[in-house]
Amino acid sequence: MSLNILLSILFLDLVWCKVQLIHELPSYFPQCYRNDPDLNQCLLKATESVRPYMKQGIPELRIPSFEPFSVPEIVLEQGTQSLNFKAVLKNVVIHGITNYHFTRFDFDVPNLQFFCDADIDNLELDGDYTVHGKVLVAPIEGKGRFTVHVDHCSIKLIQTYHEVEKDNDIYLLPLKSNTSITVSGPRTKLDGLFDENSNLGEVTNKAINDNIDELFSELKPVIEQTISKIMEDVLLKSLMGRVPYNKLYPFK
Repeated sequence: MSLNILLSILFLDLVWCKVQLIHELPSYFPQCYRNDPDLNQCLLKATESVRPYMKQGIPELRIPSFEPFSVPEIVLEQGTQSLNFKAVLKNVVIHGITNYHFTRFDFDVPNLQFFCDADIDNLELDGDYTVHGKVLVAPIEGKGRFTVHVDHCSIKLIQTYHEVEKDNDIYLLPLKSNTSITVSGPRTKLDGLFDENSNLGEVTNKAINDNIDELFSELKPVIEQTISKIMEDVLLKSLMGRVPYNKLYPFK
């Protein structure tokens, strides 16, 4: 199977050599201690208490607003029996990320690993698209606006870090990510297919939605890589890479 994803760099200033370091967390940020026996429960509670700040963004940490969340460009290229196409999504806006509910947020301190499980209800995506190729052996061609709705999304994330020394402090940077995702109730609409030929466009949209579970299973690796990239570049590097380890998770 040929699979390739090119996700545009979301925030160039997050590259480690150029990052602006911050030596203290914002005063309103929750504090969890790495040697607390109830560390994982503290982290779970923290996911709820930071929700308002994730909605509006955290400028001190260069974390953008997550409600809505914007991705400038995603390039998807897929070549399988069901899907053989290239699509460019631009000005993608995601609504509902902060509807999350974490059921697990474990920090394996000795091995610098995080294990996270989360559910998100009612995700909406929209933006501009261009596409060329085949879906379900039928040609697909067009450009215009797209919308996607997902009733429920479950995400599992395993994140491994390593320590990096900078200016006499230790920081954590992502080393490896592993994301898995399951969804229920996905629906999509592509406006502008086949030069806005309404009949062909309507038939193609119906075929896509009638077979969307099969199509999603083919696209699943692409979506998982995209989520991992967003988590690393926008959130995890921004937080872990800017604030010293001893400030993020001090000893009690």
